[in-house]
Amino acid sequence: MQIFYQRSEFLKKLFPDIDLHNDDQLKLAIKEFYKHGKLIPEVKISGDSIEINISDEFFKEDPAAFQKANLLCQKRKFSDARPFLEDLIKRHPTISEYYRTLAQTYEEEGSHEEAIDILIDALKWNPSNHWALILMGNIYIKYYKDVNTAMTYFDQVVESDPNNYVVLNNIGGTFLQLGKLTLAERFLSKAFKANPKFPNVTLGLGLVNFQKGEFRTAFDFAIDTFKNEEHVEGPVFQKALQLALDSAKSLVKQQVGKESLVDYIQEIENLTGKEVRIEEDSTISTAAKVEFAENYGRDFHLVKTNPKYPNTDHLIAHELTHLKLAEEARKGGVNMLFIGKDSKLEEFKKSIQGTLKKLEKRGIPESSIFKYSKDLFKGILSQVFNTPIDLFIEDYLYNHFPELRYVQFISLYQLNVEAHKAVNDPKIIDLSPPDILTKSRIFNVVYARHFETLFGIKMEKTYSIRPFEKEQIDAFWDEFSEYRNDREAGEEYELVLHWGEDLELDAYFELVDEIEYRSQNRPSSKSPEDVLTQIEQDPMQMDSYDEDEAEELRKFQEQHAGKDINMAVAMYMIGALEYFKGMSTDKVKEIAYEIAMLGRTGINPKKKGYKLNKIPGTSFSGYRLLAYYYVSWAVAIPEMLKELQMPFDKEYELALTLFNH
Repeated sequence: MQIFYQRSEFLKKLFPDIDLHNDDQLKLAIKEFYKHGKLIPEVKISGDSIEINISDEFFKEDPAAFQKANLLCQKRKFSDARPFLEDLIKRHPTISEYYRTLAQTYEEEGSHEEAIDILIDALKWNPSNHWALILMGNIYIKYYKDVNTAMTYFDQVVESDPNNYVVLNNIGGTFLQLGKLTLAERFLSKAFKANPKFPNVTLGLGLVNFQKGEFRTAFDFAIDTFKNEEHVEGPVFQKALQLALDSAKSLVKQQVGKESLVDYIQEIENLTGKEVRIEEDSTISTAAKVEFAENYGRDFHLVKTNPKYPNTDHLIAHELTHLKLAEEARKGGVNMLFIGKDSKLEEFKKSIQGTLKKLEKRGIPESSIFKYSKDLFKGILSQVFNTPIDLFIEDYLYNHFPELRYVQFISLYQLNVEAHKAVNDPKIIDLSPPDILTKSRIFNVVYARHFETLFGIKMEKTYSIRPFEKEQIDAFWDEFSEYRNDREAGEEYELVLHWGEDLELDAYFELVDEIEYRSQNRPSSKSPEDVLTQIEQDPMQMDSYDEDEAEELRKFQEQHAGKDINMAVAMYMIGALEYFKGMSTDKVKEIAYEIAMLGRTGINPKKKGYKLNKIPGTSFSGYRLLAYYYVSWAVAIPEMLKELQMPFDKEYELALTLFNH
């Protein structure tokens, strides 16, 4: 066995009564301590290096007896453990850890002087005993406020094992508790260099920076801690969560991100060509909502925020991004409108009849049950539409507005906590239809998983998920991941449609092409042509119009009677012209080719339910598809139009006249 020392302040602490520069005196003192019976240790001194050689037979141990003593210490029965340890030292006086454990029994009971004397012996037998060095340093700090002496022992740890991040972290943590931020950062930085993924270290550095007022750095270290800590319910994770929230709130209080938000509002106004107004509204059922100018007949967009949710800047930025995505899709001619089918409410109520009967048996008023059904219907449809789009929105905000990340974090955390409660609270579970609860949980977990990819919070682990739910969640996540980094304008609607179909909720909503929808739902005060564009399923029906509109339509039909014109095709052609307006020729050509491929097997004018990959989320009747077929070729490949031999030339001439009117 070899023991090494350097001629240093540390050695002076172990042998305080000798002159370190007197080699003869130093050798004598060392031999006196380490001799055992007739065996005398060999001591070599070369410059400042001291080497002690002792026969290995002196270093025998008794693990079983030491384990008994340790078990008593774990139960905090220090007085009971002490006799075992003293006996071990008497029989095996060369084992450093026996001394260290005995010293700790005294320190735990406040007898720090006895602990120091015993720790001196522990360190003489093993100068690299990290836990003995740390305990000695802690005692000098705790009882004597002697940082310099403590540093003598702590520095010995660094010298003996500079990569022991656990030990370095413990030293840094000690200084942190004392408010010695410079020393805490010194040791925690060394620990971080040795292992930057050790969560205790990143938490410590985050706390140091928070106390220094470096809130951005504190927040970043808290996020690193989330990403590296697996025990969500453990103290490290929970302290990091509080640190992240406190750091973010401090930054938000300093108005960090406000300038970015103002610039973003201006960007959206320039993009859409309309003013953006913002107001509070405590009556809305969500944290925030945006009212598109086009949907409300206004010349401005209106963002409403619920004062219940304080993280307004993020909520506003989120709704602005809804506007941005819609406008980008609109400019590409691919924007879709999500329309809930209120006519399907009764059908929805039948699907949750068991829950409604339960409420009825509990004496819940019929009016309340109706409201509950309607709110549940709207709520699940809101998740169908918003969940996939919100994933893209939060990605965009995170990547393009780093100064808004702090309020984004606070806001998303609150929303995720509420989402978790909505599907895990026993009272809510008891009053919710199991099928709808499952579908809502799937959406919420996908949302939680996305939150983790941004900020590291492992909220998915807090959900109880059944295997089939996990399978659906993974499928949704995989599909989102395919689009995530190279999404094209309007592709988010494909996820809305697919996820709605996968959860069998598509019967309750439809995605319709915005251009065509608006052309078919124009106000009726201008001309018969405007009225005609409202026709969708049957261009010749008049049931959905008021008397004035019906009269305008009748006059228009009389004007064109006897001209062998298929009015249904003509009206659908107007919708097609609206849809292709502003679209590149190449894109129209792709649609033309797809319809042509579909047409090889024949297109039945009376059939419904035709689908096109290039126009996702839209269902076509036969006549409507024929109209798109003709117009797409007329627009993109006019030289080949005659080859189609479609008898709709007159319809197209009429459609052009009305479209350009």
